[in-house]
Amino acid sequence: MAELRFLTMNAIEEIRTHTSRVVVRFTNYLNGPLGRSVLDNLDEGESFILQTSDHTMRITKRNGKAVVTLVSAPAA
Repeated sequence: MAELRFLTMNAIEEIRTHTSRVVVRFTNYLNGPLGRSVLDNLDEGESFILQTSDHTMRITKRNGKAVVTLVSAPAA
């Protein structure tokens, strides 16, 4: 039983790590030169929902930068 718990905790940690990487990737993309056109079309404080096959994120323009917040992620 302890081994099953260990495997489950590893699976949860892997999902968290993957999810963190997705948020960082989208943040970097949207705040980089390729994401500039997206931010240019948002007013300060305006947000939108971005959905991929595994994640749902809210992107908000704050101080001229994209802030990516995870709304939902795959279940463990």
